[in-house]
Amino acid sequence: MSLRRKPLFTATVAFSTIPVVAALGLATAGAAEAQASCTPDVGGTGLSAAVVARAHQRISHRVVDATGCDIGIYVGAGARRVSIRSTTVTGANFQGIFAERTSHLTISHSTVTRNAFNTIDPSAPPLPGSGVQSWVGQSFAISLFGVSHAAVSGNKVYNNGRGGIGLMDNGPFDPGAKMQNQNPDAPLVRSSHVKIVDNKTWANYNGCGIVAATQNVGGRLSRLSIRGNRIVGTGLGTAGPDIGGIVVAADLPGSKVAHVNVNDNRVRKSFEAGLIVNAEAPGSSTTAVHLYGNKVSGNNVGHLEAPDTAGVVTFAAPGAANHGTVIWGNDISNQFYGVWSRGDLPPKVFHNDIDVTAGGVPISLG
Repeated sequence: MSLRRKPLFTATVAFSTIPVVAALGLATAGAAEAQASCTPDVGGTGLSAAVVARAHQRISHRVVDATGCDIGIYVGAGARRVSIRSTTVTGANFQGIFAERTSHLTISHSTVTRNAFNTIDPSAPPLPGSGVQSWVGQSFAISLFGVSHAAVSGNKVYNNGRGGIGLMDNGPFDPGAKMQNQNPDAPLVRSSHVKIVDNKTWANYNGCGIVAATQNVGGRLSRLSIRGNRIVGTGLGTAGPDIGGIVVAADLPGSKVAHVNVNDNRVRKSFEAGLIVNAEAPGSSTTAVHLYGNKVSGNNVGHLEAPDTAGVVTFAAPGAANHGTVIWGNDISNQFYGVWSRGDLPPKVFHNDIDVTAGGVPISLG
């Protein structure tokens, strides 16, 4: 989720860049991609890519230098059952790895770094909700928009310009396409049955560490697992704040996020709260988001959601709801607010170990 100004709880729209290049096959360990010519306008997004994956392709033990291209590796519609393993992706203007409208994707044991530092453009109008000036709404180091039956595991994601790992829906608004290349007739494509596990992320500026959020009216995300990840905030850099955090959000009217487990993660020193569950627009909702076994410490240093540091935040805007949110068995320390919640249907909170700072409030359900 891109950096947002207070109040945080406004709908965020996304645009992205999708590029494609020559197909990749298996390579010997450590083989480096020469700076390639870029395939233009991949998937009709208005963006170029250094590598374009084909169906059933295994991209392994590569170094993809995407300098001069908008995307490092693009996995588009029809490119099912792609595997990206032990690959370094660097230098892309926007996304390092960008997958959309596809399924059965795995991204594992790879390093994604030094991407998305060219997304901010003073000539672009501010994006709704975030205020970020960019022609692309969402440009994570790893972007999955409209992807099902996928796993992102064991990766190192650091030093990127617009956030770490982003999972979103797709449709009339394509979070990975240029603003000028949106297709209002495109069908909605949900993201479902996705695992984001055992990744390490840090120093991903101007965006969240890991976010699962809707980006279309009526969009859907479901059956997600965010487990065993390590997120360490690094404060303010020359590129902006390292937002960090793990976010589950229904951002657009009528959108829904359901059946999400966020467990056994370690999040500390994030600019925003460590764990966040939001229903941010009228008619939006989350259902059965379970936060358990996580360890969070010293988060929301930017006071973005709550008025002081906070470990776990849930919020429902007027006309929105978080159904069946459960927060249990977490270790929450060095926070003014252990759990801070606002809106109808507050979460169930029990059996957490909460250690607050001086004058702090372990649980605030407003």
